[in-house]
Parts: sequence; structure tokens; C-alpha cells
Amino acid sequence: MELIIKNGSVFDPSNGIKGDKTDISIKDGKIVDKVSSKATVIDAGGRLVMAGGVDAHSHIAGAKVNVGRIMRPEDTRSGIKPRTKITRPYTGYTVPVN
Repeated sequence: MELIIKNGSVFDPSNGIKGDKTDISIKDGKIVDKVSSKATVIDAGGRLVMAGGVDAHSHIAGAKVNVGRIMRPEDTRSGIKPRTKITRPYTGYTVPVN
């Protein structure tokens, strides 16, 4: 299968490409210099193009992993009682009232 991705903003940090508007030619799942005129064309105008799998939703582990869990209601403790009239939804963490 041959494919051309046209007009996209290409990012490839390992090759120093930082948002250049260019076309990408793909043949049998690999980036190549040229493909035939019969290649399927995808217009990526106004979009980002990156080689490989890009997971826009990711989790960072490390020292702040517990802080990150505050954002996930299913990972917080259940049964927390509000201590003030203002409690952040789903977390049980309270906002100080002055």
C-alpha cells in the first residue's frame, strides 16, 4: 500500500524537524522518498504529523504520582466527608474558606 500525507506540520525530533510543512510518502508501512502517482492521498492541512504511535493521553509516574491520582476520582478514597461548604467534586478535597 502506498500513501502520501500532504500539507501537515511534521514533527520528527530525532531528525531535527520541528513543525515543517511537508509531505510524507509511505510504502508498505515505511517512510520512503517517493511513491507512485497511484498512492492514496491524505490532506493533513492544519494538523500535526508524527511518525510512530503517539499516545496523547499518558500518565507520568514518579514522585508526583499520588498528586496525579487526585485528578482520577476512581483512585481517591471513598466516603470522604466534606469539611466545609466548598468541596471539590469527586475528590473530597476542600477549598479553604476565609
